[in-house]
Amino acid sequence: MKKLIRVMLSTIVSGLLLSLPAFAEDMSNDELMQEIKALKARINQLEQALEKKDKKMEAFRAQKDEKIHQVVLHPKERVPMETKEKAEEEGFPWTDRISFSGLIEAEFSNEHHDLKDPGQGFKPITRNSHDLILATVELGVDARINKYVTGHVLFLYEEDENNNNISIDEGIIMLGGIEETYGLYFLGGKYYPHFGELNSWFVSDPLTLEIFEIQQTAAQVGHEGKWFTAGVGAFSGDVEKKSRTENRINGYFADINIHPPEDLLGGVSMLAGVSYLSNVADSDTLQDEIRDVNGDGTINDINHYVHGIAAYLVLEYDKYSFGAEYITALHSFEPGEMAFATDKLGNFRNTEPSAWNFELAYRPVDILQLGLKYEGTDDMFGLNPEHQYGGVISWELFKYTTLSAEYLHGKYAEDNLNADGMNEDKRDLMTLQLAVEF
Repeated sequence: MKKLIRVMLSTIVSGLLLSLPAFAEDMSNDELMQEIKALKARINQLEQALEKKDKKMEAFRAQKDEKIHQVVLHPKERVPMETKEKAEEEGFPWTDRISFSGLIEAEFSNEHHDLKDPGQGFKPITRNSHDLILATVELGVDARINKYVTGHVLFLYEEDENNNNISIDEGIIMLGGIEETYGLYFLGGKYYPHFGELNSWFVSDPLTLEIFEIQQTAAQVGHEGKWFTAGVGAFSGDVEKKSRTENRINGYFADINIHPPEDLLGGVSMLAGVSYLSNVADSDTLQDEIRDVNGDGTINDINHYVHGIAAYLVLEYDKYSFGAEYITALHSFEPGEMAFATDKLGNFRNTEPSAWNFELAYRPVDILQLGLKYEGTDDMFGLNPEHQYGGVISWELFKYTTLSAEYLHGKYAEDNLNADGMNEDKRDLMTLQLAVEF
């Protein structure tokens, strides 16, 4: 529009200049120069007015395109948005403060297992399976209620999970976390407390996430600055000590990490931190493995809470990305408390679960990413591989549409039985995924 008006103005000026000889007969040179100066001044005024309108429209588009900060404890940029009152004063509807996002993942997988049957003298056998599933459907809604308050809701569907029902995976209210509150914030609702970074560039979840991811309704306070983020929180855990059935606030977590500006490290983006959890048995995986010894139907059959700690590092430079993480329990669960902790003869053992993950990703061109990983666990018996390595190729077919192919080879500990009572030896897993983000 601006270019069109300028062309029109130029045409008018050209026409006037061409007709100057005719006007010159009736006008003096001074009068002619005054007319030209007035015309130039008017053109400058019109251009300045157009420039102001262009800047206002650009600001509006930028504001509309910005995503509201998703209030989970992974350090991401918070995007300040205008209040409803200010937006309405400038003629923008309040609905521009609400944004939607989504993810759809369809997967084909082929899995091969080498096992030994204890009932037949540990005779080697193989099992093969393949499947085609709608792995994930997510719909997120983020809203800037006002300058100091944000809301976040995430709906989730996973095939063969939660009885194939849609669930509210996250529902969060966040207060503060902006410059006016000096980076201080309060977070409350249902979400995933930040116990470890659980970062990955692969299709499959890393073993660190499979074992130690935790979802709770929690309350948290903290500070998020340009250089570091810190937070502490509490929740009512699902796991209680032996013989306790009352509902209490019994879970605590904390996390601190640093993320200095890229220009300070010569273009290197870095995230490094440590996390603490008061009871790793509250993780989504481990709480399902606690044996109901007294048969009362509640998860209150451990003698003591087992603390956990995580350390993580994520680096990105140019086309390269690197991630390293280690998560461990700080002492052991006793024999019989965890159902998976059995040797190949079926005897219960004590267990001190831990997991680690190293990944390297390289993007030779914008639409292609290659990844390698080496990960493992300790004291997970037949539940997860003891060592695992593999690779992934991700190709952006179209904008926000990615096709990924992944291969993982896992080796299990020798002294174990899996959930089917078999002695697990090796596993090969191949996955093909088509994902769309919006």
